[in-house]
Amino acid sequence: MISPVDGKLEVPMIEKKTGQVLSVQPDLVQIMDMESYETFETPPPAEDDLRSKLASGVEIEYWEMLGKKKIVRTKG
Repeated sequence: MISPVDGKLEVPMIEKKTGQVLSVQPDLVQIMDMESYETFETPPPAEDDLRSKLASGVEIEYWEMLGKKKIVRTKG
């Protein structure tokens, strides 16, 4: 991106968090946050190798950005 020095650019804030998978359905994954114990649902990842590793009890890393949550990787 090219802009003048005084130009402003908005950058989204990305929060990296850990969670535990509670259940996996074909179009939905239910996750519990490991810090707040909040549960939420999010679409499964598009990558087949990551999707195949998701199962109940697996710890994951997810990113929260612009009001959406995305599963990035499994832990362990």
